[in-house]
Amino acid sequence: MLSISHIDEVSSKRYYLLAFVTKQLFSIFLPGGFLLQKSAPPNKILVAVDGSEQSLKAIRYTANVFPPDRTQIVLFHVQTQLLDLFSELDSYAHYKKRATGLKRWATEQKVNISNAMDSALVYFKQKGFSESAITFKTPAENLGITRDIIKESYNGYHAVVVGRTGWSRFKDRLIKSTAMKLVAKINHIPVVVVGGNPDVCHLLVAFDGTHGSMKGVACVGSLVGASGHDLQLYSMIGTDQKFWPEDSTFFKINNCTSRIVIEDLEFDKRLEEARSRLMEEEFPTDRIKLKIHCVDQGRASHIVQEAEENNFGSVVVGRRGLVTIIDDFFFGRVSDKVLKLADKLAVWII
Repeated sequence: MLSISHIDEVSSKRYYLLAFVTKQLFSIFLPGGFLLQKSAPPNKILVAVDGSEQSLKAIRYTANVFPPDRTQIVLFHVQTQLLDLFSELDSYAHYKKRATGLKRWATEQKVNISNAMDSALVYFKQKGFSESAITFKTPAENLGITRDIIKESYNGYHAVVVGRTGWSRFKDRLIKSTAMKLVAKINHIPVVVVGGNPDVCHLLVAFDGTHGSMKGVACVGSLVGASGHDLQLYSMIGTDQKFWPEDSTFFKINNCTSRIVIEDLEFDKRLEEARSRLMEEEFPTDRIKLKIHCVDQGRASHIVQEAEENNFGSVVVGRRGLVTIIDDFFFGRVSDKVLKLADKLAVWII
């Protein structure tokens, strides 16, 4: 028969065992016995830098869009081995004089990259990033600039940010820029292509209830979160699906502070799920808007037009979704068309 003292002894041992396990799990205790849980690891963003004006704008965009307290930045520049190439030309008398000028140009490019990196660090610190949150990587070219960036993107990153080259649309049809190649090859994480000098406080998320568009919502919520930005869920339906009586071609909710209930749409529950996911990432509900537009064709152009006319600097689209398989085959993906049309915006391809 167990005595009271024996029961107390067993209970005491269980108590200390539980306390020990709890301490090992959380490892951090505040004075007074209050438990502090460890914060989530920061998001890791790869920013491709080539020293061009557009890559500097991509850096500024990155510093202003992503919250400093939950983001780690890696500034990545692939060094081309131009000086080694020019040194081999010295043995040819015909090219020696020309090689001297090319060497000077290559040296200037190297200095420009160094200055760009230093300026970027200063700017990130001004925007609230700690110096430890900024990392520089300048490897020598190995597989080629594009392939080296793609290879690096598999090292635990959550997104890649790259500047648009600034070529004309006509030239983009003839020669793919590095940004376009990255969009085509990187499928495992989002690619953000920054064109112009876009507004950083307003994001437009193209949403049709598909898995791809829901993935875009979850991604933006996770990467941006409680950063004080405004976000609009933008959906398009056919004119035969219109459910509001007014003559207006669109239905809008300015502040999604309560549940989104639109029973006339097939993706009604998905809209509410999107709002809930943003709330889970601490996105303020009064900064979440919803707009449903009656559109029968030209969806890519309507997305870009909606962004440009309402000061949305960022457009978020899925690689698929907003388009049927047949449309994809005959007309091209909506995301591809948005990327080509939105040359002054930041386009997130997710």
